[in-house]
Amino acid sequence: MNRRTFLSAAIVTTLVSGIAPSVAAPRRAAAAGAAPDSRAVALLARMTPAQKEALVRCDFAALSSLGIPALTMADVSAGLRGETGVTAFPVPLAQAATFDTELAGRLGQALGTEGRAKGYNNLLGPTVDTARTWHFGRQAESMGEDPLLSGTLGAAITRRMQAQHVVATVKHFSAYTQEVNRFFVDAQVSDRALHEIYHAPFEHIIDAVPVTSVMMAYPKINGTFATQSPALFDDLKKTLGLQGYTVPDFWAGDDPIAAIKAGMDLGGLGPGGVKIPVGSLTNGSVPVARLDDAALRILNTMYANGLFDHPVPAPAANVSTQAHKDLAHELAVNSTVLLANRAQALPLTSTVRSVAVIGPVGTEALTGVSGSTYVSPGTWTTPLAAIRERVGSTVTVTHRQGSVGDVPLTPVPAAVLRTTSGAAGLTGAFYAGAQPTGTPLSTQVSAGIDFTSAPVAGLPAVWSARWSGTLTPTTTGLHRFSLLPSGTTKLVVDGRTVISGTRHSRQFFLGPYDYPLQGTIELTAGRTVSISVEYTNSTADAGACGLTLGWQPQSLIPDAVAAARISDAAVVVVNRVAGEDMDHATLDLPGDQNQLIAAVAAANPRTIVVLNTDGPVAMPWINDVEAVVQLWYAGRATGTALAAVLFGDADPSGRLPVTFPATAAQGPGTTSAAYPGNGPTVSHSEGHLVGYRYYDAQGQSPLFPFGHGLSYTTFNLGSLEVSYDARSRTLTAAVTLTNSGNREGTDVVQLYAALPGSAQAEPRRLIGFRKVTLAPRASTRLTFTVSARDLSVWNAGAWKLTPGSYTIHAGRSSRSLSAQRALSIG
Repeated sequence: MNRRTFLSAAIVTTLVSGIAPSVAAPRRAAAAGAAPDSRAVALLARMTPAQKEALVRCDFAALSSLGIPALTMADVSAGLRGETGVTAFPVPLAQAATFDTELAGRLGQALGTEGRAKGYNNLLGPTVDTARTWHFGRQAESMGEDPLLSGTLGAAITRRMQAQHVVATVKHFSAYTQEVNRFFVDAQVSDRALHEIYHAPFEHIIDAVPVTSVMMAYPKINGTFATQSPALFDDLKKTLGLQGYTVPDFWAGDDPIAAIKAGMDLGGLGPGGVKIPVGSLTNGSVPVARLDDAALRILNTMYANGLFDHPVPAPAANVSTQAHKDLAHELAVNSTVLLANRAQALPLTSTVRSVAVIGPVGTEALTGVSGSTYVSPGTWTTPLAAIRERVGSTVTVTHRQGSVGDVPLTPVPAAVLRTTSGAAGLTGAFYAGAQPTGTPLSTQVSAGIDFTSAPVAGLPAVWSARWSGTLTPTTTGLHRFSLLPSGTTKLVVDGRTVISGTRHSRQFFLGPYDYPLQGTIELTAGRTVSISVEYTNSTADAGACGLTLGWQPQSLIPDAVAAARISDAAVVVVNRVAGEDMDHATLDLPGDQNQLIAAVAAANPRTIVVLNTDGPVAMPWINDVEAVVQLWYAGRATGTALAAVLFGDADPSGRLPVTFPATAAQGPGTTSAAYPGNGPTVSHSEGHLVGYRYYDAQGQSPLFPFGHGLSYTTFNLGSLEVSYDARSRTLTAAVTLTNSGNREGTDVVQLYAALPGSAQAEPRRLIGFRKVTLAPRASTRLTFTVSARDLSVWNAGAWKLTPGSYTIHAGRSSRSLSAQRALSIG
């Protein structure tokens, strides 16, 4: 029955706590050694080896005589992906921006409730990947750069989700930080960084909910796929104390048998994802004890979370209640970050009688990211409709598109293209291999570039092409171009590279969005320019190819500027698509959106920019606008939350869960070795200095620091008092928060610790946070209790509390710390 596996964490706890006073004990004492449910043990004893294998292989039909319920799974990071009649909640990064544990718990309850009502008993979420660089295309699916924040909120979501008699699957373990080469990249990460940064969110969750499940990540970690790494499974099950089961991601691993031997418990995400042949786990290739352990972990998790006692009902058509819709709005408001607010531009008051609303703010507004986190919002209120509904007839609202946002553009017509011989279109030359060099296999004239299968016959498996000719514009001004590829492509116009980049597929495999490459150039009507487009399918998804050259010759910016000029205020909403299987090559907003903001700001001094993005973007216009709002992707509440914040119905109470760099050269991952890597290897050379830790250690000044966010009122922090109790191994800190303004508001008090120099730690780390809403002139005394573990460093395979002087800081961001106190811990 392999009970030793379940007791190993308790044994480790005993040994570690007895090494030396400087070694920090785990947060959890008894739970790590809890025996599995006696019913799981009894059922395992009745099972044949073939039935145990069937359980691991998700062959629940073969287990019907034992009454084992089938695991039915759905992605739920922001709601039930792929379902209708469900609530589209804000994305995980927005959830982290709330800094609100209670709200996170309510979200977990709602996700669990909707999941069960739709017939699912295993919900894939929360996602607590650590945002290492701004490149990460799945950053919005993470819960930020700080392990305490993501782990605390993730624990609240998991606990309340599983209280609804479902199993949560926390993902992805571990060090999953990029999409480029995600299936074979080898992340070289120090043991210290793994435990202090990448494992830590999972540790927080497992401390709170030990009988849950964990999804392993795609990449290799230090030379071995995460799915096949005994060291990672030992970290997860013995050091962190997971008592539940592990699962692979959909396409993870090249050897499922090796994965089971290493410590994988469930063989796949449902029967369709299992690649384990029948009999391959009972033929001696997998030790009997390992198969028993895997089966017991699955059964124990199912019993502990009520899957046997509370079968899922028949799926309901609509499970989105009004309470859940209200919760989505509350989450969205609480995640909205007011980044800048000069001259009290926000909230918009009764003195504003006319507003120009500019950008993609109708049904085309982005509500989520593509991939496993995308949830259809169903019927929802768009930003434009919400603003108009909020102001009624008291304010004149004028809408101008200004920019179409981050979308593919209309294909360039043959009428404006010419070959060197004067024919309409471009001359295409096709080559064997990934580079368009040497002697072409064939040439042909194309009316334009718009294909989703090989454009000429006889091309090899890997091929490339170059189209060339001239383009004669019909208008003067800013021209916008897009390339929508499956592969790698480059556009050169008039000798200038306008677009260059890679997309594995033209469209996200989950969700409604294409993800094109964008660029702009100024052109003059009638002035012919050269044009060249290169392409290779060598980087496309297997069997895929395709490319569309699109353009927008008539800029929408002048019309938007005219509307802004005659309005009291201008609200410019910009966006950027993001999601699974893509990273960001540039920090810039796509297309013409930076030019739009600059032009509107020049026409209207009261310009408010709303960033409906998955994370930080470059802001070259930051000193020319009066306010900047970070909306993230807020699901069905994208419009209502924005209107509530703009007009002051709600205080923007979100805080940044990631640092916003001032330039693309800031933060980790700024060398090719560190991102995207040299060949398959990515060096995490920054070690445990991820996020604000890196900025602080390197003396870099970000555009906006971790934890930053403004309010419509003002707050003051009083003096800080701290003490340490050696017997309970806890630090206690207390500070008074006062709303010194004239309206109710919400603040997030953040507690940071500077460790002794001998710990060789980051300059400061987050050790606590508390979100508080106060009436005008009201005060409250906040008390924080911090475990020794959160003050410790990972050293030589154990958590150690370094003796010496600690400085505790309290403030409103990682760079705004108005109170501090030093104390000695022996």
